Amino acid sequence: MNEEALRIIDNAGMRLSSEASALLDKMDDAVSVMKKLIEAEPDAFIISPELLQKYAEKAEDKKIPMPAEVYRSPYFKPAAAEHAPDLKIERETEINVEARRGGTLEDFVEYFNDRFRRTASIIRARPGENVVQSIASTRGMVKNSRVRIVGMVNSKHVTKNGNLLVDIEDESGTAKILVTQDPRNRAVFADAQRLVPDEVVGFEGAVSEPFIFANSLLWPEVPIREPRLAERDLSIAFISDIHVASRFFMEDNFRKMLRWLNGDCPTEKEREAAGKVKYLVIDGDVVDGVGIYPSQERELVITDIYEQYKLFGKMMEDVPEHIEIIVAPGNHDAVRRAEPQPHFPEDLTKEMGGRKMHFIGSPSNLMIEGLRTLVYHGTSLDSVIAAIPGMSYAQPEKPMVELLRRRNLSPIYGDNPIVPEKHDYMVIHEVPDIMVMGHIHKNGSTNYRGTAVFNSGTWQARTEYQRQQGHEPTPCLLSLYQTRYARLDVVNFMS
Repeated sequence: MNEEALRIIDNAGMRLSSEASALLDKMDDAVSVMKKLIEAEPDAFIISPELLQKYAEKAEDKKIPMPAEVYRSPYFKPAAAEHAPDLKIERETEINVEARRGGTLEDFVEYFNDRFRRTASIIRARPGENVVQSIASTRGMVKNSRVRIVGMVNSKHVTKNGNLLVDIEDESGTAKILVTQDPRNRAVFADAQRLVPDEVVGFEGAVSEPFIFANSLLWPEVPIREPRLAERDLSIAFISDIHVASRFFMEDNFRKMLRWLNGDCPTEKEREAAGKVKYLVIDGDVVDGVGIYPSQERELVITDIYEQYKLFGKMMEDVPEHIEIIVAPGNHDAVRRAEPQPHFPEDLTKEMGGRKMHFIGSPSNLMIEGLRTLVYHGTSLDSVIAAIPGMSYAQPEKPMVELLRRRNLSPIYGDNPIVPEKHDYMVIHEVPDIMVMGHIHKNGSTNYRGTAVFNSGTWQARTEYQRQQGHEPTPCLLSLYQTRYARLDVVNFMS
């Protein structure tokens, strides 16, 4: 309970009913609500839930914001304006007939078979002494025969001896993989502890029926390589989780960023950096949406979904014309919740105004300045952080690397809704040069085997739910990727 709100109630000589106390405890602006109530009802003694709700609604009555014009300096001569765009949407998540599939058992079998085959082909391409065998072919082999198999993880559990028993399956059958705690097997045991359900991995080991004793775990992985460099000295700006229409949307800071893109910068160095921005990638949760979670309307300044997108479109009109805008959806946006998510439908894109934008699905693969760029909102990060030891919301780049190693953006089935397409769009078949996500409102970056991995954060202030979870977002940070130097810079618009 908010201590200041309680003090105000006590000083006014009022008392809360138990139901009203529970309601007040859920309010972010309890102090404002109580001040309004006391001013309007000075003779009240027992505060009921109905009385509290009456003034909660008044306290949260918001005015729809009107966009302010961003000033464009006539003296700003951006270098990026001299270059034609080099942008190709290589594989959009185009959902047509597939989106209306019934979700039958056969659909899911076909979906997981596609995941298995495509991921297994990545593992089979890895160099090794043994060819990959089917699980069925290991039956009846001489004890201690060396085998190399690939399977989808059905389950894992700790045995009474403290070893790990992993059940896997391929198209020919199932196998029990035993990973012992032998000190010589320490690295394999540590890897096996990080396995998650439904991912596809390989094992090398020795047959000792009914088990295969593992001495190596084979992730699909990405090869070690040098970062790819573009020819032109331009930049890609990445943002996500704007949450337009949320009362926590940091609009003043966002408009400061828009002015920066127009050359309103504190130093010549920053003006030069702004002038190199040729692309702006917006990675989902463009607006806060409607009906995403219980009582969301209390945290909205606009409750009409079309008006939310209209305001976003007005803001995009202030992005300089020479910058290509690419927009993907997130879990708060008005497209289907299940992944892969299609691009925004025409009835919404029309609301976003006349500014040219490229609308893509989530995930999508782009070629920007010759760099393979994987854009995914990142909804599966929640399940990955919960399932793998050592993961946290404080370091989003770590679970992102785990997805890259598994070559799948959503390996765990069930926690994150998936549409059983014939083709698993969540498999990372081609190794990206840039892999960007959002969703968890936290900036973080690393380079993993030549791939720039980063989370682009948010433009929403800390919400009550995040306070309850102890999550500290990092809002108002613009990620800039310099294509010629494979360098990521961050511009802070918090001040």
